[in-house]
Amino acid sequence: MTAPYISPLAETLKLGVIQTSLDPEAAWVGNAKMSCCEEERAITEIRGYFAAFQQEQPRPDIIVLPELAVPTGFEAKLKTMANKMQSVVIAGLDYRAGTAPGEVHNEALLIVPKQWRGKKMGAKATTRRIGKTYPAPEEEKKLKTVACEFKRDPSVWLFDGGEVGTFGVMVCYDFLDLERIAMYRGKVQHLFILALNKDATSFRHVAEAVSRMVFCNVIICNCGHFGGSQVVCPYRHAERRIIFQHAGAGLATGQIITLPVSRLDLHQHQAYPLFKGEKEFKSLPPGYDFSEVLVQQLAKLG
Repeated sequence: MTAPYISPLAETLKLGVIQTSLDPEAAWVGNAKMSCCEEERAITEIRGYFAAFQQEQPRPDIIVLPELAVPTGFEAKLKTMANKMQSVVIAGLDYRAGTAPGEVHNEALLIVPKQWRGKKMGAKATTRRIGKTYPAPEEEKKLKTVACEFKRDPSVWLFDGGEVGTFGVMVCYDFLDLERIAMYRGKVQHLFILALNKDATSFRHVAEAVSRMVFCNVIICNCGHFGGSQVVCPYRHAERRIIFQHAGAGLATGQIITLPVSRLDLHQHQAYPLFKGEKEFKSLPPGYDFSEVLVQQLAKLG
């Protein structure tokens, strides 16, 4: 008889979501660089929400910001803020010039502070750049109008967060890549999506579907100009699944929320925790722990 599975993970993850109100039409005028006015406004909002989060005890384990939200010149200061907060920061950076003329990268920056969750992580903050693979059609079109070419980064990232679980990070349009989503199934407790997306409604629907299919927490941090940031968990009861949702255009917000970790991990390992006498989470999707080899059948009709 096998021993029952005991999760090595923490009970919860404390998450800070910062939805900045960057105006895309005003931010990039004539080139692929954020305007000075929008840079100043973005920095003011980011500083304000970090200052608010600083008052929390304990502080957030992870803080997320939207796609293209952070001016490139603010990167060093953001590392300092992550160290002071002792929080991992996942933030969308403004376009970065590539090696070839006119080439630009759209990246997320992951910052690991020197001290995190009471443990020393290193002598200084470390960073990882997570490049976007697929530009949105409108994004690619606008970049071409200013003689810029999007540089694709064909990588899929998987991060070991220790006690808070394993997670993936995607930048906006990559969230619709089915092959990428399938690669995360059975490997993560959280998926973070940094977005600057007009069609927030479609992303909300995709988030709920992916939460069920990958069976994890799905966090969408969207630009406040369009709204639509959302956090979804595959709870059994529908009223519990949307942990956080912020709708409405032109709104900046900062919110701290708590995500389940160890109990979700238990369910992923089929050691089903109960909530009010029932399984706490939805049933695992087909193929989560064992995939049948499906044979393609092609038949000619008539």
